[in-house]
Amino acid sequence: MRSFHRGFRSFHRNYTRNLILVVLLFVCLTFSMSMLAVKLAADSQVETIKATVGNYGEIKVSSEYQMEQFEAEREKSQAERQAEARSMTEAQTFVNRVENLVPEELTDEFSQDEYIKTYDKVLESMVTVPGITNTSLQQMFSMRQGDEGPGSGGLGGTSNANMFSFNGNTNGASASDFSTGAKKLVSGAFFTYEDYQEANPVVLIEKNLAAENELKVGDTIEAQISGASGADSTIELKIVGIYETVEAEGQSQEGGTGGQAFNPAGSSFYAPTSVVQKLNATPGYLSLGSYYFDSVDDTAALKATFKAETKGTDGKYTFATDLSDYQSIADPVIKARNTSMIGLAGALGACALIILLAMFIIVGGRTRELGILKAIGSTNRQVIGQFAVEVLCICLVAIILAMGVTALIGQSMGNWLLPDTGASTSQQTQQSGPGGPGVMRAMSGEGLYKQGSRFNFGAQTQQKEAAKLNVVYRGTLFLYGVLILIGISLVGMAIPVLWITRLRPARVLSME
Repeated sequence: MRSFHRGFRSFHRNYTRNLILVVLLFVCLTFSMSMLAVKLAADSQVETIKATVGNYGEIKVSSEYQMEQFEAEREKSQAERQAEARSMTEAQTFVNRVENLVPEELTDEFSQDEYIKTYDKVLESMVTVPGITNTSLQQMFSMRQGDEGPGSGGLGGTSNANMFSFNGNTNGASASDFSTGAKKLVSGAFFTYEDYQEANPVVLIEKNLAAENELKVGDTIEAQISGASGADSTIELKIVGIYETVEAEGQSQEGGTGGQAFNPAGSSFYAPTSVVQKLNATPGYLSLGSYYFDSVDDTAALKATFKAETKGTDGKYTFATDLSDYQSIADPVIKARNTSMIGLAGALGACALIILLAMFIIVGGRTRELGILKAIGSTNRQVIGQFAVEVLCICLVAIILAMGVTALIGQSMGNWLLPDTGASTSQQTQQSGPGGPGVMRAMSGEGLYKQGSRFNFGAQTQQKEAAKLNVVYRGTLFLYGVLILIGISLVGMAIPVLWITRLRPARVLSME
């Protein structure tokens, strides 16, 4: 207790000297605490990003393999292709049909991995619906025919008038076009996982298409099974829900043209995957397997699993992820975190240097006082305790002030390290007109299913929020402040401890 009183009196008595030391420590500690606050905020932000981005992947046929197939077909003449088609057996026709699809067995096996959280089976195909005319595609192809001239033929013919894209998955509500907000249900209900399991012939139809054909929830339509003929060549589908395309609906209302507006989204139906497999005559095959896993940290392990399970397929399949999306969002935050760590280390190093030099000067100037204290019977522990209290008071005042200022300037430091580059950035092509980017994506199959279905020509622009640090005062910051206080105090005591333990009172008194 006596050492405590002596230390406190010494701190108060040397007011000016200690004030200078407190100010120096305050500046360094404020910077270090601000860097620490930014680091904690960046850690929290990265974990938040990991929970929403970078945790998606899908198994599909690689674009390189598709390009090889395309090049091989292009080298054949029209006569050769026709001859091959005529000579194909039923088994060969099926193999040719599923050439660019993924075996359902492979996607099921991969879904058993411990990191997989949710799994969806997706099949996208063009299907003929004899009783309905696809006016949207007619508009698209007629415009292209107009550009090519009256003799071009082909795409605008009647063979395409009843073709619609069918997007199949295991649960209507989880279809990417609905989960991204590009489309929303306006009437009826989504088909369910039970519908997928039991292959119930149900379907969702677009609002404008339903209005044009006077269809409503509960009505039925017939769809043609690919390659089939005769009495059993069609499947009767019950309409269980009607949806609208958000972007197309907004443009329609702004333009005042109603259902007459160009609406390529109207060519899409949504049905259980098992139903689309029947319509496409490809049982056991999918366009892709869609997966959500725990976090981006599991990507490497999942790719290793995928590589093992696809061994011997000569790179036909690929496991595509949204890792690039995660990197584009998280990299600036990670860089800010790393910069803050460097700043934190530098500021703490400066604090240690300041307290060491200050203690060296202070103790050196008080040698006589120390010698007298030891001469009158004070032990090393008592004298060291006195200086420990003095050092602790200096560091305590500095760190309290630093914590208060950090609470005020922490966000400014975060904004300085991670400037606001805008509220959001574009992630997907906006609504495309005839023959636009949306059509190109449908033809190439590029992009991820989570961004929207392949045949969703009218998808609205998706936005991903730009990373922004939210620097707030946390309880952990206070705990770190206490640790820094203890650490700086211990460093500051290094000089007094060495000086006091080696000091001999007789030598000090002989110098007087």
